Amino acid sequence: MKQRIGFIYLKTGAGHIAGAKALSAKLMDLYPDQAECHLKDGFDQGAWFLKFFFEKGYLASTNYFEPGYVAFYQLYALSPMLHLLKKLITPYTVPNLVNFLKSNKITKLVCLHHTLIPICREAINRVNPNIPLISIVTDPFTVHPIWFFERNTELIVFSKKALQEGLAKHKFPAEKLHQFPLILSEKFDKPYTQDQIASIKDKLGIPKDKKIVLIVGGGEGLKNANSIVQAFIKNKSEIFLIVVCGNNRPLRHSLEYLVQFYNLKNIKIFGFVSFIPDLMNIADCVITKCGASTPMEALALGKPVIISTYIKGQELGNMLYITQNKLGWYIPKPKHIVEKITEIFSDNRHLEEVREQIKKMNIRNGLNDIADFIWNFKLPINSTGTIED
Repeated sequence: MKQRIGFIYLKTGAGHIAGAKALSAKLMDLYPDQAECHLKDGFDQGAWFLKFFFEKGYLASTNYFEPGYVAFYQLYALSPMLHLLKKLITPYTVPNLVNFLKSNKITKLVCLHHTLIPICREAINRVNPNIPLISIVTDPFTVHPIWFFERNTELIVFSKKALQEGLAKHKFPAEKLHQFPLILSEKFDKPYTQDQIASIKDKLGIPKDKKIVLIVGGGEGLKNANSIVQAFIKNKSEIFLIVVCGNNRPLRHSLEYLVQFYNLKNIKIFGFVSFIPDLMNIADCVITKCGASTPMEALALGKPVIISTYIKGQELGNMLYITQNKLGWYIPKPKHIVEKITEIFSDNRHLEEVREQIKKMNIRNGLNDIADFIWNFKLPINSTGTIED
């Protein structure tokens, strides 16, 4: 019997949609004749103001007014706020989701954003309560209470810390809580060979004898990238910098101006690119923010990371995981970033020590395991022979 699996997400950060795409592609690859996957933005119809608030508000606040985002993040954790938010969102989203379930004959629904879990449950109840709902917590270590708000869902978490917090603090049903490794793109499963690295450097016009630092954030680039690049320029560093600005055109233009003004040959600027795995593989160190995806992708390839910024509260656990396990460093000041890079590049033993520590962590990609769980999951049967939900 064909499974028609729906994946629902919001475009607030890259991790939600990236996970949906990776899982749907994997399922259709594993079961080409039996799996039919449908992806859906939870606010794509009839809720333009919600889409604007959550997407544009998230990008603007995290990049330009972080205290505002942190305040909302904390307020969002209060139970009355969660009930109010559900009441406000339901009329604008549930009918659209009900239509999605019916028109695509969805047999299983996977949710990748905490705000949408209660909405998914309501829509499923209106269509067919026996449709399984599986929710994936995209925050690995610091898990917002809203993820545990709706009890009637299978909940996948990425760390032992999140699992224990769900059980002890939020009293989430143990039989509905499941731990797997973090979802990563399979492009980060295996480091490139030296021949592949040399080939990429040739293609991009990057010297083979230089140490390389990759500066990368999310879709809007790394918000303090300009200051970091200027610190390297001021230091007259000969280290080769690759900076990915994403969709942040002002950042890209300002950096391109700096490179042109100083006639710098050791800095390469990119906008939005589709070859991040290539850039990470040729890099010796990665400077990034502390979202879930980018640091873990770098670590999966054995690359030390420097965290230059993280969102207080939400990304604290990610930062602590890296620093406490000695997989990299949290250094907010650009001047000190340059000093640390200079130090670790001065002697290969510094890099090798961190690489060995990364190897000991045995970072695995949970993509296959989670895809297998989704495919094989069935709701339990009670004594009357009907499906329990």
